[in-house]
Amino acid sequence: MYQKIFPYKFREYQKEFLDFITSNVDKKNLVLNAVTGFGKTPLILSALLPKAVEEGRKIIWIVRTGNEIDRPIEELKKIVEKNGVNVFGFSFRGKKDMCLLIKDMRIRGKIDYEDAKYICDIHKSDCIYYKNLPEKVFYQFKEPKLYSQILSECKSLGMCPYYFQLKILFQATVVSLSYNYILNESIRWIVDYGLRLRKSFLVVDEAHNLQNVCMSLNSDQVSETSIERALKEAKTFYPKGGEVIDFLKLFLNILRLEGRRIEEDKEFDFKKFVQDFGYGKLLDLIKGIHRLGSMVRMDRFRKNRVPRSSLYHLSEFLKKCVENMNVDGVAFILSRDKKDRVRLEMIDMRVNEFLSKVWSISYRSIFCSGTLNPIDDFAKVIGLENYVGQSFPSIFSEKNAYTLITTYLTTKGEELEEDMARSYLNSIDVFIKNVNENVAVYASSYRILETLLKVGLEKIVSENGRRLFLEQEGMSGKKGRELLDSFKKCAKSERKGVLCATAFGRFAEGVDFPGKELEGIFLVGIPFERLNTKTKLYIKYFQKVYGKREGKYYAYILPALKRASQALGRALRSKEDRALFVLGDRRYKRYLNLLPDFVTKNYKLVKNVDELSIESLKYNLV
Repeated sequence: MYQKIFPYKFREYQKEFLDFITSNVDKKNLVLNAVTGFGKTPLILSALLPKAVEEGRKIIWIVRTGNEIDRPIEELKKIVEKNGVNVFGFSFRGKKDMCLLIKDMRIRGKIDYEDAKYICDIHKSDCIYYKNLPEKVFYQFKEPKLYSQILSECKSLGMCPYYFQLKILFQATVVSLSYNYILNESIRWIVDYGLRLRKSFLVVDEAHNLQNVCMSLNSDQVSETSIERALKEAKTFYPKGGEVIDFLKLFLNILRLEGRRIEEDKEFDFKKFVQDFGYGKLLDLIKGIHRLGSMVRMDRFRKNRVPRSSLYHLSEFLKKCVENMNVDGVAFILSRDKKDRVRLEMIDMRVNEFLSKVWSISYRSIFCSGTLNPIDDFAKVIGLENYVGQSFPSIFSEKNAYTLITTYLTTKGEELEEDMARSYLNSIDVFIKNVNENVAVYASSYRILETLLKVGLEKIVSENGRRLFLEQEGMSGKKGRELLDSFKKCAKSERKGVLCATAFGRFAEGVDFPGKELEGIFLVGIPFERLNTKTKLYIKYFQKVYGKREGKYYAYILPALKRASQALGRALRSKEDRALFVLGDRRYKRYLNLLPDFVTKNYKLVKNVDELSIESLKYNLV
């Protein structure tokens, strides 16, 4: 039955993947490792749908970003269409995207989730769209819906799309939404009453992101600039001064004074700061800052501006810091940015402790990605128990990819010396010359990329008759998409493109380059986190939890190799795709077991740039 509802012709290993799910999901949580392009989404849906329908369960599919939520529903549409079954599902978006009232208001500035929630809380009782919403929704949906379809249909009926979504959660068998709605306990209740998480299959897509997402979700920061803005807000409302203004000046001066004593970052003793200032006095001030911030938000909203306040955010940040200052696994880091501005971060490193609670409240959790190997290590880091996992072979053969590991190159050390940078440049020159298609150079950090640019990377690209596409740190989403589209178009032109980016950036994960759009990847170094105070504290905490050797492995080594694997996976999507991989760091030899099989099936060590030239020419991609 499960194989019958799959909407495509089966390819290699797909039946085994489907059978593995159906044989094990009744007993255990599942960890599924299969490369990008394997067909994981329609296979998982095909395996779970009959069980969900028969047992009255839901399939909750969570993704990293809102941009990815439509994919499972698009595949569900194909399953429904092929089998003629009546199974409803939809992609769920938050108020920021679904509030018609906000769209009508045309507020100046970019709205985020908190802003949308604030506006809704104020206007919900008198919102015409909310009033037009029926108390109960009994609607027979003929097909699954994308969030954009729900938005459009609700707009034509003049009723609130966001709350309409909440009312139809009960009717849906499949719901796709972002990680935040499940991982963030403070907003989980919004959807849980309609989804019944304890009785549902929870599918975590691109699950290799969980470690970073979890840390980001529970961490926060303030900067010198944001505190200055808070001070300006306070002076606007209390021009004659007051306790809040005095505190802001003091806090800012303390951070600036501490910041002068550091080169990059250091641990900040927040507990000592609280003791010196006075615990009760600080709590009273936080309440005052919060009240003042609320006034600023209301004032901005009345002026048709985004209801955001630096004072309000500072109060939330300080409250969270006070609540967590004695918690093992929470650290406070003071750092300076490139403009020499100070920043204070609260980082929560308790990944295992936090995530394990989430998996315990679902009926079954299914994790999928192309970079979950080694599976037992992945499960240990995210606190998963009672599981069974399997890694499925890639669909790619030795003919699809050729990997060259350069034993004469490395980015190891605090800085990339000029001689080594020029060796990299010579190797990249050979790589570009010998692959007459679109190629990408992924540096292990922006610092390394900047060094390569200083010694002539741009000149090398130009001399080879190629167009340079350079990722800029802090690049906007719009500019990123434009750059990506232009790079892809080069695949069909005579003048090919060279994408220069970092393995940490947006172009190393979540983007696809099928066919001729990308046929070569050069990794400059291994994308380890910079060994600053923040990274060292992260490693130290993991060593406390897992032991000295495993702690460093889980906190530092494994995430770096996953980043490298994600970057390499951009070039191969189908069995017709081909790529040359150059792993530009001798340390990759140690970590071959942590790289995807399509990278290691056909590899060779090269001892110098001449060997690189010979071997890359030998692998003719034309």
